[in-house]
Amino acid sequence: MMSEDWWDVPGNPYSPTKTQPIVPPGAPPPLPLTPQDGGDLSGPYASADLLALEAASAALARLDCGLAGSSAAVAAGWINRMAIEEAAASARLNGILVDTADLRLLAWDSLDRAPDPDLAQALPLYDLVRRIAARHPRHLYTPRRLAALDRIRQTRAAGFSLWNGAAEDVDAEERWAVLQTALAPDALTRFRPAPALIGAAAFLAHWHQVRADRSAGAALGRLLAAWWPARQGLVQARRSGPGDPTFEGSDTFSSPTHPAFAGGPVLMPSIGFLGHAMEYRPDRQEGWLLAFLNAATRSLARGEVLLRRLRLAEGQLAEALRPRRSTSRGPQVAAFLLAQPVVTSGRLAHALGMSGTAARTLLDGLHRDRLVLEISGRDAYRAYMVE
Repeated sequence: MMSEDWWDVPGNPYSPTKTQPIVPPGAPPPLPLTPQDGGDLSGPYASADLLALEAASAALARLDCGLAGSSAAVAAGWINRMAIEEAAASARLNGILVDTADLRLLAWDSLDRAPDPDLAQALPLYDLVRRIAARHPRHLYTPRRLAALDRIRQTRAAGFSLWNGAAEDVDAEERWAVLQTALAPDALTRFRPAPALIGAAAFLAHWHQVRADRSAGAALGRLLAAWWPARQGLVQARRSGPGDPTFEGSDTFSSPTHPAFAGGPVLMPSIGFLGHAMEYRPDRQEGWLLAFLNAATRSLARGEVLLRRLRLAEGQLAEALRPRRSTSRGPQVAAFLLAQPVVTSGRLAHALGMSGTAARTLLDGLHRDRLVLEISGRDAYRAYMVE
């Protein structure tokens, strides 16, 4: 039986070629960006595009190395927090205005009011980000495997669909036909010789050109573009190891890797378009490549800031919760606080086998020492976060 990644078989006509080199300093200026082979962005590149590519690629590699060198708790906490921000930013690109703080509380079952309609629409996008982040990139670029993810319905996330944001009048046959066009091997092969971030921009433009944003959802296309650098080997596709900590996840969502998955895409493209939504025009060839690369740089800069904060908090928590007895749960508490984007005394007590009173006392003390933030604004049933 032929593999679904059959284009990776040596000798087949669609095997990838070498990455196009960047023009060195002093060489003749490259030609301006022009559409080729049906409008993809595989070159040649203008000088501004090359400068943006250099900045974004360096930021991507730097952040990937930082995550690889971090503890499992920090890496898990980073992907958990960035997934919430990506979902909120992706919702905004879909025309749904939500507050990231409210989405964080709702997604982790800590919001003390009924969600408004916009929050209710953004909630499934967070689940979509988490589910796609929990998959290996090689499992996402074939129509059959991608469509199979939509069959995961036996969860507490009622009404989950992989096709969030898709038009309501699209039937399954049309969606399948468009997916086959969007993920056709010959289409993907056109993007593979290009640098990985340019390939991601080209893929997202292609996703919109074949109208997969209408039949399968624009948010899904952005997440597939986010995984493209890992698909091309520019960044790692990490998973938590057998010795890494595992914790109970959100009360709202459940996933086999939630929340200890220490991989996921390093690039979160929607975040980069916050405040620059007018530049999000993958349906236009002119200016799209530069807009995408600049957005990638902004997103990666946000990721670096978050990683630095988490690593700083890790050191502060380690000092504050330094074990004084062999039975101390200090290290486990620190790892839990870092990995979880929202912590309550009940969730902490349940995960680590503590009493509710002990968990509340511990969190109140860390709050007084300004090691955790209180984010619920309540006097009881308070919620905290580390950042």
